Amino acid sequence: MHRRNVIGQLGLAFGLVLAGVYSASAQDANVIRFGASLSLTGNLSTEGKRVKDGYDFFVKHVNELGGIPINGKKYKVTIKYYDDESNTNTAVKLVEKLINEDHIKFLLGPYGSGASMPTTAIAERNHLPMVIAHGASTPIYTRGFKYVFGTLNPVDQYTDPIVRMASEHGLKRLALLNENALFPQLGIDAAAKQAKKYGMQVVYKEKYPSGTKDLSSWLVKMKEAKPDLIIAGGYTADMILLAKQIHEVGVKPKLLAYLLGPTLPGFVSSLKQDAENTLEPVQWVPNAPWKDSIFGYTAMQFAKIFQKEYGYWPDYHPPQSTAALEVYYHAFQKAGSLDPDKVRDAIAKTNIMTMYGPVRFDSRGVNIGKSMQVIQIQDGKPVPVYPKADALAKLRLNK
Repeated sequence: MHRRNVIGQLGLAFGLVLAGVYSASAQDANVIRFGASLSLTGNLSTEGKRVKDGYDFFVKHVNELGGIPINGKKYKVTIKYYDDESNTNTAVKLVEKLINEDHIKFLLGPYGSGASMPTTAIAERNHLPMVIAHGASTPIYTRGFKYVFGTLNPVDQYTDPIVRMASEHGLKRLALLNENALFPQLGIDAAAKQAKKYGMQVVYKEKYPSGTKDLSSWLVKMKEAKPDLIIAGGYTADMILLAKQIHEVGVKPKLLAYLLGPTLPGFVSSLKQDAENTLEPVQWVPNAPWKDSIFGYTAMQFAKIFQKEYGYWPDYHPPQSTAALEVYYHAFQKAGSLDPDKVRDAIAKTNIMTMYGPVRFDSRGVNIGKSMQVIQIQDGKPVPVYPKADALAKLRLNK
């Protein structure tokens, strides 16, 4: 080949490479990229997929509005997801990959406290903001971190309304059981402290190893304690097992509550009558009197639109995720910049209203703008029963 032709073709190829770089850079300049490691498979995938749906809801709707306006310019939003397979060590590696290989500057939290503890440490070490929507364990927020914020109430607040409600109905004897894992342990330990505050007696308190396939031996001992109220802490599969075996063993409390379970997919449909009257503290209910400041949706409008688009009625997981991205939306505008440090400073000053509720952070990064509600499964559906201001039905006690 003639030397001039070779040089010409090399020049053309180099120009195409430059054009590609320019096009990609131009495209990236108009896009805000987020990153998240999520439990899309594995034992936490039921919850993890709902987390993703809530993130995706925000992306779809904000992009339909043209993106996030910052200093007169609109930026579209994308999220880079990795599947951590419900494994904490994998989540750590994937968050590091998001930062070091994908060069993501704005992070969203994984599902669960187990993965949130180490991944938030990575964000802090790299001075990158991470807004988590599904890490409720209090120790996440007591390490003096400056780049970590959570839209949800921490786990030490979960059981307070349940114990308070039970005491108001004259119940005195409380039994506690939890999986030996971070989130369940913290929630049940908090319930024991709340019992003392509200004048209840803890008559049974035990934990079981993760992966346990039979809870009957714990329940037999619990039955001997004759509790009025049982609060159990664990994840969906364990709580379904516990609900079945409570009836098989013949434990008959006036109230049966879970840190989480009754509102998640499969709980009511698999348990049917055994799910009746069970309780769960929730971060959000669709009848709440909240209206979003970005999309203009009330909590109920969000629920109806979400159901139409995703095919199921949302529990608190999706709006909790959406709220995390709304925190970023307002922070970008307040900062007038995409600089992570400036965005972090703006997040710390957050004081917004979302369809998930108010969001306002204290010095720990904890949302102190909202409180919890209690739902009860009545006639196969979750119904808010406490506090009274949010209740749509009266609490039912088991006979």
